[in-house]
Amino acid sequence: MTTTMLGPPPWRLLRLRQVTFDAPARAAIRQAAGRYQMPAPLIASVLADERTRLDVLDRVQDSLMRLSARLPEPASRALLAALEWVCRRPVDSFSLGRAQMKSATLAWLGHLGYLDVPEAPAGRRRMLLDDPLAPTLVAACLRATADHWHARGVSLERRPEILGTLYSLGLTGGRGVHAHPQPSARGQAIADHARWLEGRLTRVRGAAQLPI
Repeated sequence: MTTTMLGPPPWRLLRLRQVTFDAPARAAIRQAAGRYQMPAPLIASVLADERTRLDVLDRVQDSLMRLSARLPEPASRALLAALEWVCRRPVDSFSLGRAQMKSATLAWLGHLGYLDVPEAPAGRRRMLLDDPLAPTLVAACLRATADHWHARGVSLERRPEILGTLYSLGLTGGRGVHAHPQPSARGQAIADHARWLEGRLTRVRGAAQLPI
């Protein structure tokens, strides 16, 4: 019996195409792509996907976490304690910043040597909330995922839909590394958007005009 994977709904692709990046963000995406040998359109697509999924509560949480990073330490501790009480979970379990990455994922990337990561939780939170650094965080995570699968005999270098899927699910998803990974609708939308960006890129002269 053959299972047919449904593609992403058209509205999802349209929402991704509405996301734009300013010149500094485009430069950061290109730099991260070169550093980690990941396609710039894929990095941009992951960032666009994360941005379109933020709801009102996510945005309030993000604003309060950014405020906590700017406050004096006693006030910051009080605000974080209040957030934990309201959310009923530790603040370091939140997905933060434009990369929507968790502190544990960032610590893992540091442990493996993909990034220089502070040991202190407060330092990791500041790193996650550093907007110019978001493309680097995404690219490092994608590279670490591709390397992990490659070391176990499965190449994801030409599988952006799987890398896009695993960015939100974790390093291997629920089934672990196996020879026939299948994308989620979310991962397929990320890959489709990356191909759309790549098509636009080929029609634009000069990397400085990268249309993302």
